[in-house]
Amino acid sequence: MSATTRLRPTDADKGYSVSGRILGPLELAGPLGTLQPNAGKHRVLLAGLMLRADTIVPVTDLITWLWDDLPPATAKETLYVYLMRLRKELAKGVGGGIRIHTAGGGYRLSLNRDAVDVLVFQRLVEEALVAERRDDPKAAIDLLREAEELWRGPALADVPSDALRRDEAARLTEEWGRAVERRIDLELDMGHPGVLIGELRTLTARYPSRERFWAQLMIALYRDNRQVEALECYRQARELLMDEFGLEPGDELRRLHQQILDQAVPPALEPPRAPTAWVSQCQLPPDTPDFVGRDEEIDRIEEALTAGAELAAAPIVVISGPPGVGKSALAARVAHRMRHAFPDGQWYARFPETKAGEGVEDTTLTDLLQLSGVDPHSVPGGQLARSAALRARLTDRRVLLILDQAKNLDQVLALLPNSPGCAVIVTSTRLLVGLPGAVQVSLEPLPSAQAEELLEELVGRRVREEPDAARDIASLCGRLPLALRIAGARLATRPDIRLADFAQRLGDTRRRLDELHTGSMELRASIELSYVALSDGARSAFRMLGLLDGSDFPEWVLAALLGREDVDHLVEEFVVASLIAPVGRDRTGEPRYRMHDLLFVYAAELAAEEPEEVRRVALRRLLDTLMQVAVTAWHRHPRILWGRAPVGPPPAGSLALSDERLNRLVSEPLAWDESVRQLVVPLIERACEYGWHGDAGYLSGLICIGTDADLERICHAVKTAARASEDELVWWQAEFALTRRLIHQPSEEAVDRLTRCLEAFRRFNAPSAVRHTLVWLSICFAVRGHVFQARQFAAQALAVIDDLGKDAAWTLPMPDLVSALATERHRPEFLPRFQRAWEEAERFGDLTYQWIALNGLSSAARNVGDLEWALWAAERGLALADTIGEMQASAWMRVQLARVRLDQGHLDEAEAEAERAQKIFARDLSWPGISAAAELLIRISSEKRSHAVQ
Repeated sequence: MSATTRLRPTDADKGYSVSGRILGPLELAGPLGTLQPNAGKHRVLLAGLMLRADTIVPVTDLITWLWDDLPPATAKETLYVYLMRLRKELAKGVGGGIRIHTAGGGYRLSLNRDAVDVLVFQRLVEEALVAERRDDPKAAIDLLREAEELWRGPALADVPSDALRRDEAARLTEEWGRAVERRIDLELDMGHPGVLIGELRTLTARYPSRERFWAQLMIALYRDNRQVEALECYRQARELLMDEFGLEPGDELRRLHQQILDQAVPPALEPPRAPTAWVSQCQLPPDTPDFVGRDEEIDRIEEALTAGAELAAAPIVVISGPPGVGKSALAARVAHRMRHAFPDGQWYARFPETKAGEGVEDTTLTDLLQLSGVDPHSVPGGQLARSAALRARLTDRRVLLILDQAKNLDQVLALLPNSPGCAVIVTSTRLLVGLPGAVQVSLEPLPSAQAEELLEELVGRRVREEPDAARDIASLCGRLPLALRIAGARLATRPDIRLADFAQRLGDTRRRLDELHTGSMELRASIELSYVALSDGARSAFRMLGLLDGSDFPEWVLAALLGREDVDHLVEEFVVASLIAPVGRDRTGEPRYRMHDLLFVYAAELAAEEPEEVRRVALRRLLDTLMQVAVTAWHRHPRILWGRAPVGPPPAGSLALSDERLNRLVSEPLAWDESVRQLVVPLIERACEYGWHGDAGYLSGLICIGTDADLERICHAVKTAARASEDELVWWQAEFALTRRLIHQPSEEAVDRLTRCLEAFRRFNAPSAVRHTLVWLSICFAVRGHVFQARQFAAQALAVIDDLGKDAAWTLPMPDLVSALATERHRPEFLPRFQRAWEEAERFGDLTYQWIALNGLSSAARNVGDLEWALWAAERGLALADTIGEMQASAWMRVQLARVRLDQGHLDEAEAEAERAQKIFARDLSWPGISAAAELLIRISSEKRSHAVQ
């Protein structure tokens, strides 16, 4: 390789003040000096960023190059440190405005691509090929020599990264070799064999296994009338290949040897050919006749594709989304609609369904070149040459390319035209970041109405005859077009199958993906392509996500399942592969992600194939983490949820979360409750299946369960497991929790069940549980108007308190509170009792009993005509109920607020609050609340009619 050190002379004319050199010792020169990092990791990082200058380099690539596929657990944090130090070195030692920017899941070096020797080399080689195609071999030779002069030594010679040299150095060396070979071919064709002999002898000595150099040396000697030396050259090559590698020379050398023996002048190795005539072709896949929806996306794509006249490069649209969402169908639909705008051809290339898509660009390039009319024998060798040839063929043409199912960025970059008259549509399940100027179109499942419309297009009137079943099928198909088409095809060929029966079969998650398979269409295979393309660690993590029963989860849940904090790189890999999608942050500030329902079904199938012990350990880690965080949250904000409180000390368990993340999660304990409700119910059920019912019951006392239905699910699971294990105490704790929802019902069932719970807790000597039960018995009697019994049980609750610390604070206002609740509230003397109960609860920081007291205070004030006082108490109680996240409490306070507003004559405000309360009661199936809200709405409606008549 040449030792010349200059970059292309025109670089200075363009005003580039920074020059990056990779082809030899690594250095970056700028106005402030030349940076040659001493630290090996810094050289790896700088080289990787320079190789893709002004392009986003994913974090995963940088980590791979830094640690040669064996990253430490703290890889990402260490990478941050290296980047920080390298940024400082760049600022002090280089200047020129160069920066490392964070963007799109990676980092970008703001270095002009024409200021990096390797990228200039590649551009010069492409320009040489264009010159050659235009029958200007002299210009091509000059460009290739200029490209060779950029090499000062082996690429990445001083960069200590086996992975980077494996991925990049070998490829660059091959590109150099092909460029030298091509330049020598051109010089031989121009009739100057003698001047090349010395250079070729050096090349064959330095690269003895490269047979093309030997062939070129034989040609040069023969054409220089040195036939004997040419034959001796063949003998040396054969002897070396046999001694070193045990191989005979290849076909080219053997054929050339025979031609020399026969004194037949061999032809030029690759003589210049006349330009091939252009052939316009349409190779688009068929349009979908029953295509439904995507109007906004179609408009956006068409607008982007017609912007070429205003751009300096071909417009690119990337359509991404999860498997089966209809990316290819949308691309074909748009391409057919826009055929008139691209008269020189509409091309379609689908990448093979390989794991990572490596090694397919050359085949695709060859296919596209031949599609344009290039003779198969005229297709140049090597990806770089073919890519340049394709760009040359597309210059000044108007061609639309669809690149379907791209696996990575490199595949697409090799096929991009350089003419603004062309346009490109790329489809991929992966988020292809780094395509300059590309318009990103991310597809979601179809809206419900369009999903049902598509099903009707496929199945016909049966959808109208069974609308509910059709709606269920669309939902169970996840509103994915591919799944809907499979379901529609199966139903269309079986008119004897009722839609309801097919919906029932799809409802079984164990067989849903089996049902979504017909002929060549299979949803599972489509999903599997994205799964197998993941790294080993990501595939393992994806299987663990299948243990969850909900498709929406915060990031820390994955950390808990895996028992490690550093999972953000795995999450990033899932997002890039369109296997999960970010859905924002919850109230704790934790990022949340959603997995499509059918992707979750697939993950659950994979999880079921894991060894039982692997699943058990992962779920145990998640349960332990939840309990530890919930305990921390409860101690920061003690409260009684659903009439329960934690009994006994928290169980010991490992915590996979950092202190920083733990503190963030529990900074607002009620926000924490809200963020895990969806997760807790199925996890408690799974814990009970594994025999962890004690821990499950403990956890249920720490988190505010959202609805009566969820509470019943949890308690049923705990009671079933406790009975099977003969754990009576846990069984009675679950029974006590269930009884809370009966407090406001008119029957005596709540009193009977609470009484039995009290007897059991006394038998098991569980004073904390006894205290809670006595309190709820007192409230139960109070709301039924039984003053004596209510005060009696409240007094007993106080009697069992061992200390007057904060844990017992909520029982202190009970005597006054239950007396006021149980008495006719229109009597003025009971207003102070409610007020004192509220003040006591407020003094000890218990929000639950504050809103109970405020509810009673508002009711009593209203009944004696003090509406201002009643409004204040109702609004304050509603705010407290919302704060503790107790939706039933919120609904009852809204009922009270509506009553006050009705008395004040504010009918619209009263109606709005009553309707909000009714929605909450209806969602939770709280029949006493539904009845109270309905009765209130009738009264409001009657008042409105009376006002209208007046």
